[in-house]
Amino acid sequence: MNRRSRVHGFTLLEMLVAIAIFAMVGLGAYQLMAGVRDARAVTVDIQKRMQNVNLAMLVIEQDFRHIVDRGLRMDGRLTQQSLFSEDGMNGSDDEGISFTRGHWRNPEQRLPRSENQKVAYRVQGDRLERLFHYTLDPVENTEPEVQLLLEGVNGLEFRFYRNGRWQDSQDSEDILPDGVMVRMKLSGIGQIERVFSIASAWEAAL
Repeated sequence: MNRRSRVHGFTLLEMLVAIAIFAMVGLGAYQLMAGVRDARAVTVDIQKRMQNVNLAMLVIEQDFRHIVDRGLRMDGRLTQQSLFSEDGMNGSDDEGISFTRGHWRNPEQRLPRSENQKVAYRVQGDRLERLFHYTLDPVENTEPEVQLLLEGVNGLEFRFYRNGRWQDSQDSEDILPDGVMVRMKLSGIGQIERVFSIASAWEAAL
């Protein structure tokens, strides 16, 4: 008795179902890979953003750490050193601050300048800028050098710690506060605050 073997193939319907399942699996895998790729890109952007923020804060910290009690020379006399935090300071769209810092490196006094430097901070547009001159007492109407520190800055505020409390403004009678708080509003991050102690003020109190 002969046994007849039968060979069965896929029907058109079965092929369409298989193709549909394969397409769904492929689409799901692509969406998963795209999600991982986008998440990685966002993470990298945030890391770069935070690195830029930390670098800007490092520059600010170095300036405040080396602040000195030295005013500006006007009409042959030195004005009293003070910190300013007012609307429109140095053309700032928000608050601004200016002061004199020391320890501006001048190896072996080779450069024709002082080791002290007048610096200022301001916000214009969405840019946090550091202003400075190469001479401590620049000629009147001399434009300062502008150093871009950070972009995406929507607000800049300063507070001053003096006599055991925080103040919104620095009294002209107080030469240096014990500390300064820098508060910024950053796009994509929100509001951040950093507090810097003023070493010169603490040393004078000892």
